[in-house]
Amino acid sequence: MITKHFHALQRRIDMFDDDLELFDVLRRSVLGGDLSDENDACILSRVDPAAHTHLSRRQNSDHNRLLTINHLRKTVYTSYTKDIYEELTEYLRRILTMAALVGFDGGRLVGEHSAKMDIRTVLQLGSWEKLCEELSANVFQSLEAERSTPALLRKMRTKLDLAFDEALIDAALPYLEARHLLVHVDGAINQDFRNKYPTVTEQNGKVLVNYQFVRSLRDAVLALADAFDRELVAKGLVADGHMHLAPQAAQ
Repeated sequence: MITKHFHALQRRIDMFDDDLELFDVLRRSVLGGDLSDENDACILSRVDPAAHTHLSRRQNSDHNRLLTINHLRKTVYTSYTKDIYEELTEYLRRILTMAALVGFDGGRLVGEHSAKMDIRTVLQLGSWEKLCEELSANVFQSLEAERSTPALLRKMRTKLDLAFDEALIDAALPYLEARHLLVHVDGAINQDFRNKYPTVTEQNGKVLVNYQFVRSLRDAVLALADAFDRELVAKGLVADGHMHLAPQAAQ
């Protein structure tokens, strides 16, 4: 049994995996010569100089095709890393709201993060569900404002009173923290990051975002979210309508 929020996370990551496989097919086609002809003026057969003004600058050669498709590979893998992070934080935001809806310990959920709301806003929200959404969104925003992924994950575990192995958080952090470097400093690694996460491979002083990196990121994030989800279900912190109902098998 899983929540609909974990199911949504799984499906989103499945779609990202489709993107990776589609890119791999494209890369094989480009490097295998399926999309080019030695008699063409452009790097690829379907390049239209009028529409593809940048690609049409490149000469028709295997070397240029390799450079171009590998640059696209880096872009795709980096985007995958950023998207996985965003999907994980969205999952965490949703389960915090879900716990509030079932009446879980309000003091524990809020903790050190104060959440004030004008009485007029409360009345305008009009329902318990909308109020829980608004308050939990404020709490989660306070967590994100700390700008610390380790703190976000550990405090979410504490707020929800979960007891899964923190090693699952530790396993995901190198990849989630690398995302921060990719967003802000183009993947450049500093000594502090090297000391904290020595398992992250680097190339020319930057995070090496290759296929192994994104697969390890995927596996670590899904394992972590699964741990959150299993305990939420076991503790009865799943609000009505928030459990994923698997389709019934055909009779």
